[in-house]
Amino acid sequence: MRYVWLLLLTMGLADIGSAFAAGVLRRGAFGEPESLQPNQSGVASEQVILRDLFEGLTTFDPAGTVIPGVAESWTVSADGLRYRFKLRPALRWSDGAALKAADFVYAFRRTLTPSTTAARASRLFVLRNAVAVHDGTLPPAQLGVSAPDDRTVLIELEHPLPSLPLLLAGEEGYPLPQQVVDRAGATWTRPGTMVSNGAFVLAERRPRGVVRLTRNRNFHEATGVSLDQVDYLPSDDTVSLVNRFRAGELEINGWPGFAAARQAPLRQELGNAVHVTPLVSVRYLRFNIRRPPFDDVRVREALSLAVDRDLLVARVMPGGERASFRVVPAGLSDDQPPRDNPLQNGNAAARLARARALLAQTAWHSPGRPLRLRAPSGNGEQLCLAVIAMWKLAGVNVVLEQSEIKSMIADMRKGDFDIALTGAQDVPSYEAYLERFRRGAYNNTGGYANSTFDAALDRAGMRVDSKQRAAALAQAEAILIADHAIVPLIQEVARSLVAPRVLGWVDNPYDIHLSRWLGVK
Repeated sequence: MRYVWLLLLTMGLADIGSAFAAGVLRRGAFGEPESLQPNQSGVASEQVILRDLFEGLTTFDPAGTVIPGVAESWTVSADGLRYRFKLRPALRWSDGAALKAADFVYAFRRTLTPSTTAARASRLFVLRNAVAVHDGTLPPAQLGVSAPDDRTVLIELEHPLPSLPLLLAGEEGYPLPQQVVDRAGATWTRPGTMVSNGAFVLAERRPRGVVRLTRNRNFHEATGVSLDQVDYLPSDDTVSLVNRFRAGELEINGWPGFAAARQAPLRQELGNAVHVTPLVSVRYLRFNIRRPPFDDVRVREALSLAVDRDLLVARVMPGGERASFRVVPAGLSDDQPPRDNPLQNGNAAARLARARALLAQTAWHSPGRPLRLRAPSGNGEQLCLAVIAMWKLAGVNVVLEQSEIKSMIADMRKGDFDIALTGAQDVPSYEAYLERFRRGAYNNTGGYANSTFDAALDRAGMRVDSKQRAAALAQAEAILIADHAIVPLIQEVARSLVAPRVLGWVDNPYDIHLSRWLGVK
């Protein structure tokens, strides 16, 4: 019997040793990833994993700043409408096949082809003829993306977009391996079949288990990657992820990290492993404007006025968050905050009185059923409960419903919700946050539709001068604020747990941390 125990002990020690093997990084991931197709991603865990698997024409450095990726350089025409990207020489896919400019042309066309129903297609509507291609009135060959030769990608735009290099560093800008996608169809993202061009390749994927990535030996900067393996361990339970970090089962637990209430105790316990960084990101409540009572702007305004944001950051989220009264986060380049914001007029008591008066003017002020406020499980519960208590003071009955983030996003895309806790952490440019509210946009799950707002965005898009562009975008934002399309709550912070043995971690306001820049002692 003692030999059996000795064998079990030996096996246990071997497992522990492998967990701390050099070159293996274990990262917590919030939300079970569903699709690893770049043009379909939506859950935060999918986006983080895809940054390791793929690289666009541009990419992010350790500080979250855009740098050359697959493209070694690019030029822009004087009118801002034509970008010419020059690819690095001798690029390869993970299976060794040559990566060419045509792979980007294929990816953009596939995303915008109506039959693919790509969730992120609207993000590329800035490309010449993109809208017509997407609605089927023009063939994909008419899209403003071409490959004059194997190392040149030419992109033509409908209007200037100075932040295009930022956009192309995300999922919308990744190439696709046509030879694999055409052969395998919908199964091309399975382990053993998937081919990618980033620093890592997909080796294993077990639902509610692990998403395992291994080093891509054909990556153009493979010699600069120190990790041999990255294990993503997904969960919808933030408490469970924190406990796994405390037990030494994770080296990194990123967004949303941990509840604000646990910040002080965790810092006392874990010291410098606790990282808190201000984010260029806003958290807000989204209305489903397609259904009553949210089709009445007075109801939307009342619910927004009834929220005491200063109290939220003082009592509920006291970990560095700031009150937000806008759709756009502060700190963006050339930001011009609206001069008159009704959410900041008067004190909290006056705004609550205004909210009650507005509700009394409507046919709806005492609903027959409680409104449903949706939120991801284990994320934002305290924030939502505080808002519900504030709404109760205005005479509004709301109940909190929590679910897995994947199913919540799916319901929002179907329009099956009343109000939902969501947010925006996007390409750090003014227009990216506003484009979310354009009619038919990928992230416009609330169904907001205002032709005046869309026209204001179009006018801003035609401005080449950055300050004039920002002023025009501020006018568009003022329309959203007056329409009370959402209930802005807070400007967020990134709360992460990072083990001291992790090398290369750089706190940044975009919370972007590619595994290619990281290592472990």
